[in-house]
Amino acid sequence: MNTKKSTSGFLFGLAIFTGLLPLAFSFSQTGIQLLLETKFRGVIWCGQAITLLILLLSKGNIGKHQLVGLSILFVLVPLTFTFNEKGAYFLILNKYTSAILSWAIAGVLLRKLLLLEHREQVLNS
Repeated sequence: MNTKKSTSGFLFGLAIFTGLLPLAFSFSQTGIQLLLETKFRGVIWCGQAITLLILLLSKGNIGKHQLVGLSILFVLVPLTFTFNEKGAYFLILNKYTSAILSWAIAGVLLRKLLLLEHREQVLNS
């Protein structure tokens, strides 16, 4: 079994799951509620922190296109919004911990992308 491919596949899947995790919601008697607004917000924060640590410590070979896509996902998810009577309402941006963790993960992914491109330039010269 090729462990590099399975490790990169695991990292990619984990990153997508974690990237979309702040948008998870539950149904309650008052209506639809984000998990970040319930007592389960700690689970989301721990998931994001664990993913951040795994990405920092791993040497998984995620492809360039995957790194770009994941970076865009982690940058844009905190900026998701919905419209209500008062105008646009950001869903996650006012939950600072989750937004900061998402952007930190995006920074790590961009760093991996830049290091990958730098490594390719050094090998090609």
